[in-house]
Amino acid sequence: MLKIGEFAQLSQVTIKTLHHYSDIGLFEPAHVDPWTNYRYYTIEQLPRIHRIMALKEAGLSLDQIGLLVHEDLSTEEFRGMLKLKQKEIESQLELSQRTLSLIDYRLRMLDAEENFPELDVLLKELEPLFVLSLVVKEHHTMKRVAGRLHSAIRDGLVKYSGVQLDVFYGDTVIPLESPDLQEGQHEILLGVDSSQEDLLIPELGLLRTRMEPGVGVAATLTFADKERAEVWESVTLLQRWAVAHGYGLRGQTRYWMHRGPLDTLNRHEFVAEVQLPIDSPE
Repeated sequence: MLKIGEFAQLSQVTIKTLHHYSDIGLFEPAHVDPWTNYRYYTIEQLPRIHRIMALKEAGLSLDQIGLLVHEDLSTEEFRGMLKLKQKEIESQLELSQRTLSLIDYRLRMLDAEENFPELDVLLKELEPLFVLSLVVKEHHTMKRVAGRLHSAIRDGLVKYSGVQLDVFYGDTVIPLESPDLQEGQHEILLGVDSSQEDLLIPELGLLRTRMEPGVGVAATLTFADKERAEVWESVTLLQRWAVAHGYGLRGQTRYWMHRGPLDTLNRHEFVAEVQLPIDSPE
């Protein structure tokens, strides 16, 4: 069985949300320890939570979701409902794009639960790296961050080594522009020369130098030309692969950008390696 934190990572649903859904009887753990009150889940519960979240992200209330889920609709019926909702929100321009991406992600995860794909996972050790660190703030956007960093590199203020690394902390993987991004949850790391000093960049704030620790074992996948939802899918499947093979998750996801925002703002031209630090099986 999975601890609630492990299940939260695999399902991309926060622990707080899982507690709330359990309290209202919408989605309950497979087992609750009577002595410790710890909640445990199983991999077999993933399709149900994906359906609940897909309906929530499609705009339905929790009461409506409860009625639909208890009717045990088929995957095709769920897909049909979501497709109709997709057409409705396609007219809402930029602010609706994130909702569309989340729905697409949930649809992909529904399919993945029925036909888990073969993953070309490579286990590797990650070396320590001297970096310049930018903790992402609420007002930051990919375009603004990339533009300011470009200028600082061009002007010689950043002694850039060519390494771009995005690190996300916590149970869920949240994109740069998301309104749900918490302070300190996303950190951008630039590999720099050891002579680099802390740097204050207008509109970005203070970038600090530090040594990013190495990682003994990381499960990695490389991808290119993917939509945002496909990236989330890759990370979620990599997390599930790690748990299925007995590894422990460490609450961190890294993206080594072989070609990223400092090279192009066109997401379809990105080439990245997802690096998931893991603990060896006991």
